[in-house]
Amino acid sequence: MNSKFLITNSIRFVLLIALQILLLNELPLGRVYIMIYPLTILLLPVFTSRLVVLFLAFFTGLIIDIFSNGGGLHTATLTAIGYSRSYILDTFQPRSGWDKLDVPNVSQQGVTWFFYYSLIVFSLHHLLYFFLEVFSFANFFSTIFKTIISLFGSLLIVWMISLFFMRNSRE
Repeated sequence: MNSKFLITNSIRFVLLIALQILLLNELPLGRVYIMIYPLTILLLPVFTSRLVVLFLAFFTGLIIDIFSNGGGLHTATLTAIGYSRSYILDTFQPRSGWDKLDVPNVSQQGVTWFFYYSLIVFSLHHLLYFFLEVFSFANFFSTIFKTIISLFGSLLIVWMISLFFMRNSRE
């Protein structure tokens, strides 16, 4: 990996975490909780080692928990996403396989591929988060409703961010 790559990923990491902590955690949206920080793990290069992904997921979740009083929910769910990421990428790999420097983003994989990839990962993340939050199936339908509306809001923001950066990378 070269220094440009590390700088780009570090800047993206800081910007996404700052956007989550400073803006999205402070928005009074009622039952909707927009979470875009899993994008920091989704956009890591395909062949990033699982141990590195787990460490970054744990560290990212810990930062979000510290600033939002999450009690470990963000850390647990993002670490689970970091663990399952390689299995999801193996399931959705292109027919020709992954190149060493592939990054699972809109610019390299296309809009449709990224749509399904982010939908699956964010669905898993939100389901884990909200069911761990209530830690019960007693309010199952209420939790599913909260998950769906939060998932819709989060994915809308994630897809807008992704399309914005896709446009800039083509220019």
